[in-house]
Amino acid sequence: MTTPARPSPASASCVTTGTDGHVQPSYAREDLLAAVRELAPRLRETAEATEAARSLPEPIVQAMADAGLYRMYLPRSLGGGELDPLTYFDVIEARTQADSVAGWSVLISTGAMTITARGLPDDTLRAMFTSPRKTIMAGSGPPKGRAHVVPGGYRLTGSWTQGSNVRLAGWMLAGCHLYDGDRPRLGPDGAPVYLRCVLPASEVEIFDTWYTTGMRGTGSHDWAINDKFIPEERVHRGTDVSKRTQPLYQFVGWTHVAHAAVGLGIARVAIDEFIELAGGKSATWHATEGRLATRMTIQAKVAQAEALVGSGRAYVREATRDIWETVCRRETPSTSQRAIYRLAVAQAYANASQAVDLMYNLAGATAIYAKSRLDRCLRDVHTAAAHVWVAPDTYELAGRLLLGLDPGSPNI
Repeated sequence: MTTPARPSPASASCVTTGTDGHVQPSYAREDLLAAVRELAPRLRETAEATEAARSLPEPIVQAMADAGLYRMYLPRSLGGGELDPLTYFDVIEARTQADSVAGWSVLISTGAMTITARGLPDDTLRAMFTSPRKTIMAGSGPPKGRAHVVPGGYRLTGSWTQGSNVRLAGWMLAGCHLYDGDRPRLGPDGAPVYLRCVLPASEVEIFDTWYTTGMRGTGSHDWAINDKFIPEERVHRGTDVSKRTQPLYQFVGWTHVAHAAVGLGIARVAIDEFIELAGGKSATWHATEGRLATRMTIQAKVAQAEALVGSGRAYVREATRDIWETVCRRETPSTSQRAIYRLAVAQAYANASQAVDLMYNLAGATAIYAKSRLDRCLRDVHTAAAHVWVAPDTYELAGRLLLGLDPGSPNI
């Protein structure tokens, strides 16, 4: 199956200046990866400062925005990349290898943006995303808010947890239920009406809660909205079918693959770090055995870690390609395809976590210091593993679908 053709970039160069004066990047795969490589040294240099501040530095954020990384899933009609998910996967994986926080920041923003683009028209989005920096999004899908109808829109109140990008974002996406007084309004299916509301990030209250083991630089603080007005044009029902016909907006799970990319990117760093270490380090009590790299046990475990990453990567890319080709044919993914896709994402992440654990343990006492990238890999991979899209119950949900049962959860 041939994927629908994409328009050629506006320029052969990596970036151009649009008529609005803003940077217009090329979204060609190699140009995006080149931008990632160019930014990588700056990200590594500022890694400690990012952790200490619990936020990416503003110059890095602006550079990533200018390079188009936050706009990869924005419609082309609005100057975005509207990328296929495998190219998106490659860019997130490469971004994570430079800094896991940067990869996560792009993942979260593009996730919120894709949902927003599914539900809101170009005119509304154009008025919101007035610059590359303003396209950065944060938010939370679970319906933790209450929306009440008022003239011209809704008034929203609620509180949400773990708002990655909340201090960087221009816009917030908030999941909520529609209420009539103190009671949730029920839809035709008997379930509460689920809405997604978008509002300026400046209108939310942020609570300084993000003190964690890993992924510290994501600044994923708790946040709340207190009786804010949301105009009708920035609200859509979560159950509505997207009015956009492009394949990227006809399936809701294209950013899930980025969770696998983050885990695999972290694991790649861990393997490369250990290989470099093993080439020069000798065993503390058995120096006569020579460098760690010459020990058969270590050789076998490095190979095992490499196989875990390679097999996880192949599985998730195969599942992603299969479902992408189905959507590109204007077909609806089957229950089995959805189950395999979610399963592949979770399994790739599990493989990545296991590979990191192997490398960390092989490194011994060298890895326990905060300055070690292996320490950072261990902390980050296990912190990110707490996210619902790679949580252990994914196996149960996928298994229920494969067995023809109701998964009993919307997270599949």
